[in-house]
Amino acid sequence: MRVAHAVLAGLVLGGGVGWWLLGHPGYETAEQKMARAEAAQAAAEPKLYRWRDANGVLQLTDQPPKGRKYEVVKMQEDVNVIPMSEPAPKPAK
Repeated sequence: MRVAHAVLAGLVLGGGVGWWLLGHPGYETAEQKMARAEAAQAAAEPKLYRWRDANGVLQLTDQPPKGRKYEVVKMQEDVNVIPMSEPAPKPAK
């Protein structure tokens, strides 16, 4: 019976040390939980991308354009206003 208790104690203590040495897998501090929740909330916010096409026309899309400079417009669910952009550059003569 003593051998069984010794083996059981070794497994419990060995597992605890292993858990500690591996960086406490599965354990989160309150700060880590809050940071994870904030990151998930930021990823869920709707975004629009504002950019100008080859003719200088302002475009708003839900996907970023490929190969063009764009600006991310942060949207708020309770506000239905898109901030103004810079005026289009004048065409070269």
